[in-house]
Amino acid sequence: MMITAIAGAALFLLLAAGLIAYQNSRLIRQQEAESAAAPTGKLMYSVFFEQFRGDEERPEAVPLFQYTVLSGPEEQLHEGETGTTYALCRVPAGTGEMTLEDALQWMQTRIRAASIQRVLSEHLSFPGKADRKGEKELIINLEATVREEAGYASPH
Repeated sequence: MMITAIAGAALFLLLAAGLIAYQNSRLIRQQEAESAAAPTGKLMYSVFFEQFRGDEERPEAVPLFQYTVLSGPEEQLHEGETGTTYALCRVPAGTGEMTLEDALQWMQTRIRAASIQRVLSEHLSFPGKADRKGEKELIINLEATVREEAGYASPH
């Protein structure tokens, strides 16, 4: 009788351990699948090729940082020309093309490319519109990149 009770308890513990191990592996697989999937909730940033004014409000695009390449080293802008503008904007979750980190890297690449080509450029920040986590840091980092690259591009 005692051996049967001990065997029953051991069998119960083995089944419970197996069930826990199965549930744990299922949760791990689910977490890995979710992390591999495109994080649509984080795709909240897009670049628009247009200029925004500081007081401009749009529900579909909130500008955070704007960088305009005015001209090449030997070029002159003609009257009415504005150059090429890259406006980094926050858009509704899941409708953007980039995460915050991707957006930072994309803009830094454009700023550095303009510096290497020694083109005239200007930037405009919208820190008052930065209300999500990391957006103020994004603006600070982009402004620092512009300052660094301006120092690099200036002849010594």
